[in-house]
Amino acid sequence: MPSLFISYRRDDSAGFAGRLTDALEQRLGAGSVFRDVDDIRPGDDFEAVIERGLQQVQAVLVVIGPGWLEAAADGRRRLDQPDDFVRREVESALASGKPVVPILVGGASMPDAAALPPALRGLANRQALAMGDASWAADLARLQAVLAQWLEAPAASPAPRRRLLAAAAVLAALGLGGWWLWQGRGPGPEAVVGAWKAEVAYPWNLSLEETFDFALRDGSIEGQASFLGVARALEAVAWRDGRLHFLTRSETVSGNEPAREMVQRYEVAPVDDTLRVRLQIHRSHSVDAPLEFVAQRR
Repeated sequence: MPSLFISYRRDDSAGFAGRLTDALEQRLGAGSVFRDVDDIRPGDDFEAVIERGLQQVQAVLVVIGPGWLEAAADGRRRLDQPDDFVRREVESALASGKPVVPILVGGASMPDAAALPPALRGLANRQALAMGDASWAADLARLQAVLAQWLEAPAASPAPRRRLLAAAAVLAALGLGGWWLWQGRGPGPEAVVGAWKAEVAYPWNLSLEETFDFALRDGSIEGQASFLGVARALEAVAWRDGRLHFLTRSETVSGNEPAREMVQRYEVAPVDDTLRVRLQIHRSHSVDAPLEFVAQRR
């Protein structure tokens, strides 16, 4: 079942839409992206397949090129015609309540609300993301970070997870991962104060630079930590055994289900002017394997 729906106008941005589909399927898996040229077979009811595709996915990308707004037929702008398929796709996507992300390609600008038909004006309130040839890799990483908050990460199979846990136990017994097991007093909370950055490799083939900002006020740590590129407030902050513990929150959307909360639990240990961070992502129905990384001052 596809996770993403790509809406585009063929004579405006078909090349970009195809390139984007290929790139996303390489990262999310074959069949994860619905695009009409790939997913509608000869003889299918075009309208029914489009509607079904929009119902199944978790988010919608609206690819907007230089000719998207002003494309015309019979002397009339296509978007103003109720039976225009691009208009109907965007209308349905906005009405569904699912995340809708405008993708600007070919140097296109985001249309003003006043230039859109009334049923599509909600699109102008969505934060757009521009993608260009020269910055494609960086733009794709930004898009993945945005999408990751709505798309479910592939679940790890039980056998690899058991092997991972067993390996962690062996390493701990050998003292090779002992800094997480250390129970000494260690430095005080002032050791984490400041601005930090870390390269985090997430389990769905995505690496991002995350930031951490900590301040000490009246003996308590305050601040924020970014998850998937979005700064989030610290909650349940505590200092125990020489480590900072806190959590942040985000949301994930799956199919037609309501948004579900996702909690990120952090354990941060100051070591030689770095922070060694352990992150565990808790979903409503599962807990991901822990991620470990090192943050440097920025």
